Amino acid sequence: MRKYFIFMLVAGFMVLTTGCNKETPKDTPKALTCSKVETSEDGYKTTDTIKVNSKDNKVTKVEETTITEMNPEMVEMTVSLGESFISTFNDINGFNASYVKESENSVKYTLSIDYEKLNIDELKEKFGEDFDNNSFYTSKDITVEEFKTQNLEGYTCE
Repeated sequence: MRKYFIFMLVAGFMVLTTGCNKETPKDTPKALTCSKVETSEDGYKTTDTIKVNSKDNKVTKVEETTITEMNPEMVEMTVSLGESFISTFNDINGFNASYVKESENSVKYTLSIDYEKLNIDELKEKFGEDFDNNSFYTSKDITVEEFKTQNLEGYTCE
């Protein structure tokens, strides 16, 4: 009986130490969601939400959603101009953006950048002189902390 008890005690200890000591794989995908709300002088609110996906602490994809309140007379024109502007960029692999009417007085802008697929050279070509090496779009091969420092000042992150 005593041998059985010692055997069970040792077996239980081994299960506990090997099972509890397991580390999660480094390449487990993670997501960080950050948001910021601003109000214009006219009282219109802009809500910006950015979801940062990462793997092995490197940013892999960013999804931004911005909902902007405005004068109802400006909604249709804003959507039309926005769609005209971004249509040039949506054929770039890894880059997708859209403008849609969210409500009678708001526009929703969405941007998705998949850094694993994004062709920076093609992006530079499309932006031309307006291309900025320190922009949100060029945040390829950086850590989540670097992305937060460079792009998420004033945001609340979860």
